[in-house]
Amino acid sequence: MKLPEKYKNRITQNLGLINLFGKSFGRVLFLILLSFFSFKLSIKDFADFAVIWASLRMFTFYSSNNLYIIYFDKVRDYLINKGKWPKSVSANIILTCISFSVIFFIASLFLFEEIWVAIIFIPCLLCYVVIRNLSEFAKADNNLFLSIFIEDFLFYLLFFVTSICGLYYYNDIFVVMLMLLISLIITAVVCLILFKRKFDLSINSYGISFRDFSIKDFKLGLNYTILRGNEVLSNFGVRYLGQIYFGDLFVAYAHIMYQFYNVFSLLTISVVSGFQSKITVKSDEIITRSFFNKMYRRMVKTLAPFIIALLIVFTMLNDQILLWFFEKYSEYGMLLIKVSLAAVLFAIVQPFVFILIYNKLFSNIIKLNYIQYIVMAIVFTLPIMIPSINEQFWLLLIMTIFVLIQGGFALLNYYKIR
Repeated sequence: MKLPEKYKNRITQNLGLINLFGKSFGRVLFLILLSFFSFKLSIKDFADFAVIWASLRMFTFYSSNNLYIIYFDKVRDYLINKGKWPKSVSANIILTCISFSVIFFIASLFLFEEIWVAIIFIPCLLCYVVIRNLSEFAKADNNLFLSIFIEDFLFYLLFFVTSICGLYYYNDIFVVMLMLLISLIITAVVCLILFKRKFDLSINSYGISFRDFSIKDFKLGLNYTILRGNEVLSNFGVRYLGQIYFGDLFVAYAHIMYQFYNVFSLLTISVVSGFQSKITVKSDEIITRSFFNKMYRRMVKTLAPFIIALLIVFTMLNDQILLWFFEKYSEYGMLLIKVSLAAVLFAIVQPFVFILIYNKLFSNIIKLNYIQYIVMAIVFTLPIMIPSINEQFWLLLIMTIFVLIQGGFALLNYYKIR
């Protein structure tokens, strides 16, 4: 039975839906790979990988400094209208990344027990920053293929294959880190080559100039990085502090729960990211409330069927899913239901927040950042202040608190739009 033409067009031309399907492939591969890790690695090594992975994602986020959002409109104009790459963007990305990388290398020496982890970690970080920025800029022409192929297919496929092969011969966390580095290097190189070919760029000079570095853009990016950083910080804090407060077993099952939470968040961010070009108004245009409402409805309509379906599946088959994928942790079925409900809240609030972020409409961003991080600091230290606190309650509180705060501030900014 053929779909009516109008519905067929809605599916094939819906950027959020296309991005969602593409990212789902990588998430499924990573979920299967984690299942393999949980089976092959000891609880200690699995918990250590959880901390390392969360650290890599967090440091990549901060090193990118949201420049792929700040410069998206500029890059789009250069690539589509001028047929060239803005060198000032390269300068700001590279100099920002180098600055943060020095800080994070020092931090990694204190975070990780083994120095070899820090040594492997930094080139992984640099490669991931390249992949993150170019995969976002690759959407400038509304074609998502390259972005999906690089970030959600090639990297996860390489990490999946190399990790399984490596652990087959030697069962150790060092092998996982080595395979992660190899996968990221190959992905970053392929990303650079394909991005250059896609936009037919002719690069005559690879030099960068400190004169192109923009303190204003750096500060703006930093404000948005701090605004959005609660999510990656909470992901890291749960693993790192959870290991200190509650031990390796907590970190192991918390990491697993975050993977299911991330299925919801991935769907949400995939739809939002797919609509990025549509959501972001041009520099000479003014966003209106009707435009805002229209974009939010489009994203929610795209997202809702998948979120509802996932909630039903995770609620009805919670024990079976954990038994199939993570047999060692099958006793946490009820926690999976609670995590799914927390993730639904994320799916409702974040599209609303991102329309404001992409269009730089968070007028009270500094106050929001202060409140977010003060509250997060309190939540992080609750196990110290209340030693008898339930570890699962602490996990759920971290998952939801920043979403509620951002949602409240987003509403205040929304009411200012005419």
